[in-house]
Amino acid sequence: MKIVSQVIRKQIVRAMLIGGIVGLFGVAIFLGVLQASTQFSLKKDSEVAKNETETQAKTDSETIPTAGGTGTSTMFYASQAGVFSNYESASAFIAEHPTLQESAVVEVESKFYVWTSMVTEESDLVFLKDPPTFKKAFSVSGDSCKEPTIAEITNVLADKNTKKLNFSEAANDSTLPADWQSIGKAATSISSDISIIRLQIFAHYKSKNACLQTKF
Repeated sequence: MKIVSQVIRKQIVRAMLIGGIVGLFGVAIFLGVLQASTQFSLKKDSEVAKNETETQAKTDSETIPTAGGTGTSTMFYASQAGVFSNYESASAFIAEHPTLQESAVVEVESKFYVWTSMVTEESDLVFLKDPPTFKKAFSVSGDSCKEPTIAEITNVLADKNTKKLNFSEAANDSTLPADWQSIGKAATSISSDISIIRLQIFAHYKSKNACLQTKF
């Protein structure tokens, strides 16, 4: 009876050991599959985010023709650093990058664009490396502005001679807003670069006059 009892105990112990080994092996397989699935998911999400970023960069770097319409519009080009869903995020982004201290935030259709310069000729665009900037083509029309002085802003900004963007001399122009000189001098205190002065002036009047319609 002792021999039988010992054999049974051995069989029980062996069964327990085999069961334990099989259980551990099963857990290891489960953890391996779970880890592989997680890594695949993370890789997939990373690739999607990368593709979205590249698509956005490509879109921003292309010249997009202005959609039709009976009004007159003027084409401009901006060096764009980013686009945000609210002004606070755009401002925080600028604060994080010293190279953006001369930039401006321009709101178009409830999105806030961080631009570093604004030119009339695409070849005049200057891009930054940190953060990287891209070309953004857009048109501006003041046809819907009831105030003639506001509507005239687009023409002045598009003037390649930029005579009215020279604020070194005090000169009153009745065809332009009453605060034109003060806004212009404030812009020149930020930079002497005409592309930045133009951007700062545009950003100011665009924020206060929805009639300055901007299209991409």
